Amino acid sequence: MRNVLLLLFVLLPVKLFALDVYAAPLMYIDETDRSNRNVNSLQADLLNALWSVETGMALQFRAVRDNRINPPQSLTDAAAVCRSERIEYLLYGFLTRNQHSFQMEIRFYDYINRRVSQTFFSMDSIDNYSRLIQDMALKILLYIGETFNLEIIPEKTGFTRMSIPAYLGYWTPMDRDWIEIMLGTFVLGSGWEIIPNDNLFVYKGKTCYLSTGAELKYRLGVGNPSRYEAYNHTIYMTFPLRLNVILESQHEVFAGLGLVYFFEYFLVTLKYERKQSFLFSNMGLNVNLGYRFIFNETYSFFFRNDFDVLINEHPLLTYSPVIGMNIQIYNKEVVRKW
Repeated sequence: MRNVLLLLFVLLPVKLFALDVYAAPLMYIDETDRSNRNVNSLQADLLNALWSVETGMALQFRAVRDNRINPPQSLTDAAAVCRSERIEYLLYGFLTRNQHSFQMEIRFYDYINRRVSQTFFSMDSIDNYSRLIQDMALKILLYIGETFNLEIIPEKTGFTRMSIPAYLGYWTPMDRDWIEIMLGTFVLGSGWEIIPNDNLFVYKGKTCYLSTGAELKYRLGVGNPSRYEAYNHTIYMTFPLRLNVILESQHEVFAGLGLVYFFEYFLVTLKYERKQSFLFSNMGLNVNLGYRFIFNETYSFFFRNDFDVLINEHPLLTYSPVIGMNIQIYNKEVVRKW
């Protein structure tokens, strides 16, 4: 139960300060009757443009929960949507197409004060629909950032980083049959991690990047006293590939997958028998989930949940919560944009 609670602590999203702005379905007005544009994509196109800019946890753009509603056209409609959806801020409006151009109008409705606090306009030729959407998104982002004093970063330079992780933790088998013969004690490890580009892409306003490297880990297991005396020394190397998501400037979460190659020295004393030793080597798989706090440019601290599947005659699934520190040893600006 303790292990499950620790896992839930990491997996449950931490609610830092966030301004939630919802986008309603948008009205499409075609004055030419010659367009085959997918009307339902307007809302998604605007949201994708807003999500392409790094806003972290400070600002979240979402679609209204019930997208079957008709596009709001008036203050009364906007208020009704906010009331039924229980939201405070709403984007609504329309896109008009004529023979030569697109015209877009989006309103920022403040349900708390029951008013449209800002109206945004954009216009472009019919060949530049994407540019129109990007222009509208930028205007919305600049207004919200200035109005609510949010630190929204339109563009960020990427860096190649290398660091050395060091950590200490606990481990335990997760299979009942294994628990009856083997108890986990402690685990410690270190390694090398490289981040080719810490600004790889932006997803829904959050910067994401990949990291890889190698880790060497040692753990000690002891025999269940109710069965026999035994000691298990395991040294194994993992090669993880992790997806990291920056929630805020100092807060990150990550998930990874990697191959495991392990050496296992097993020393056991059966009842009325001499000590026996066994040496095994095999392959396995590691899945890890965790949270990282960035203290400064050199040091960061992390909590991680490691799940290892070691493939042998009787496959062993283990869980290991660890806490550790990353020490950055290399930092260089990325010349080529990914």
